Amino acid sequence: MIDYHVHTCFSGDSTALIGEHLQQAALLGLDELCFTDHVDFDNPGENFAPADLLERRRALGAFGGAFKGVRIKEGVEISMSPDPECAEKTKAYLSGFDADFIIGSVHVVDSMDVYYPEYHADKSKAAAYLPYLETIERSLPNFDFISVLGHYDFVAKFAPYDDRSMGLDLSSEIREAFERVFRLVISMGKGIEINTAAWRNDPHWGLDVLKLYRSLGGEFVTFGSDAHRSSALSNRLDEARELALEAGIPYYATFEKMRPTFKKIR
Repeated sequence: MIDYHVHTCFSGDSTALIGEHLQQAALLGLDELCFTDHVDFDNPGENFAPADLLERRRALGAFGGAFKGVRIKEGVEISMSPDPECAEKTKAYLSGFDADFIIGSVHVVDSMDVYYPEYHADKSKAAAYLPYLETIERSLPNFDFISVLGHYDFVAKFAPYDDRSMGLDLSSEIREAFERVFRLVISMGKGIEINTAAWRNDPHWGLDVLKLYRSLGGEFVTFGSDAHRSSALSNRLDEARELALEAGIPYYATFEKMRPTFKKIR
């Protein structure tokens, strides 16, 4: 009962108040909540301002590290890019902030935010999804300071296809790209996130992807709803847990000051 991907009004794309999230987390019986507001330097001229993490820390200080049994962790979601300057700017921004947890995500491919329909225009699903995975692969070596790879399927979240699901059956190139990404993640000692937001209201997907991750030696995941409003908190995380179990992944992780604690998925 944890949610390790939560955004607040300190992110440019959320208006949710910290207190709202904590009240909802307590109602849901969550054990732990990690706030992961955005720090993005991946798309010059297009980014919203990075989260004021020190101001957020001051706001969180009022809760003393817990709220009605919900443990509070201070994380961040950073946007990754193949451009080394993006990594340098991100690292410099985070230098004065001792985060508990860092999600490394890709949102932009060739200067195009995959959130928008223009990215997918005149592309087949495979043609849109493959460059996204390739951008993850090219970005990861610059970001050895992350905790986990975030939402491998963000490119599918607002895709215009009738079936938006992202799986290994799309093409042999997609499968090979997943293999390269996961081998790299594992060699770096990192995990991957199971993020439920891309499913929206559709049937979940990802079992084949998680089985591949496990077959290559992947041992742990984190679970995140990517909630930008309190009503989305912990959405479908029970399904994420069941997928991890079925894939044979033994552990999920929680973090404190970037140090993971591995817990058996049951």
